[in-house]
Amino acid sequence: MNQLFTIIKEYIFIVEQLTLLYPVENDRIIIDRNAFKQTLEQNGFASFTQKIEVYKDLGFIIFDNNNYTMPYKDKELKKTVRKVIINYKTYKTVSKSCSINI
Repeated sequence: MNQLFTIIKEYIFIVEQLTLLYPVENDRIIIDRNAFKQTLEQNGFASFTQKIEVYKDLGFIIFDNNNYTMPYKDKELKKTVRKVIINYKTYKTVSKSCSINI
C-alpha cells in the first residue's frame, strides 16, 4: 500500500508540473514518451515498468494494446507519432479524492 500511495503522490505532482509546461486539451496532456520516461525514472522507489503498470491499471494514461503510448497526429510535424497521453480527468478525480499534501 505504501508504494501505491507513493506512486499516486508522484502522479499528482508530475501532472501539476506538466500543466505548467503543456496545455490541457480535452482533459488530456500530450507529452513525448522519452520525456515522460525520464520523468518517471527520476524517483527510484519503483521501476519505470512497475509505475507504468500502475498508471495503466488506474487509468492515469490513455494507451493502446500493451503499450503505454497512443498514436497522435502532431500538427507541427504533420504526421502521426506515438505520444504519452495523460488522462487529466483522472488526475482531477484522484487529486480531489485524495488529501495528499505535496
